[in-house]
Amino acid sequence: MTSWWDRTDPSDRPELTNRAPAGLIESWWNVIGGAALMIGLPIISLSKGFDPARIAFALFCLAITVAIELVFLKKLVQRIAGRRALRAERDDDF
Repeated sequence: MTSWWDRTDPSDRPELTNRAPAGLIESWWNVIGGAALMIGLPIISLSKGFDPARIAFALFCLAITVAIELVFLKKLVQRIAGRRALRAERDDDF
């Protein structure tokens, strides 16, 4: 069984792993939600002014959401690659 990070093998049983998201729809939701946070958190923190503490907090929020968004995107790409591999394997069987 592959690690939770490099999971593209369609023969792995996802119900036996302890990872999220569980499916393609959840992966898309995480990507869209992460993008909304990536845009929204800095805007919310800078909406009351541009003093140095607010700018630092906005940059901190942006850095964290970008890191999370990269993880979400990687998981989505892996999920899509796994589905394509599974579909190709099924097509080869026929």
